[in-house]
Amino acid sequence: MSEPSVELPVELVAWRAAKRLDAGLDATAEAAMAKLTASGTAAYCTWAAVQTLGGWGYSREHPVERWMRDAKLEEIEEGTSDIMRLIISRRL
Repeated sequence: MSEPSVELPVELVAWRAAKRLDAGLDATAEAAMAKLTASGTAAYCTWAAVQTLGGWGYSREHPVERWMRDAKLEEIEEGTSDIMRLIISRRL
């Protein structure tokens, strides 16, 4: 559970992107960083919750199962995590 706390908080990454947009600057890399960080954190946290709950985590009776599916969808929709990494690397 400590791994997500080591990474840069998504709020700071999103705030930086918003600040650049407000200033009229390009924020493509910052937006990609925010999406990558948020989707990765959501996927990790829901995976950890499923692991903690064991078999209950996979049961449709428990909301964690849906949260994990939704988190995986966030990694895929609006650009996969691999595409976000590519955008970031090209902008650095």
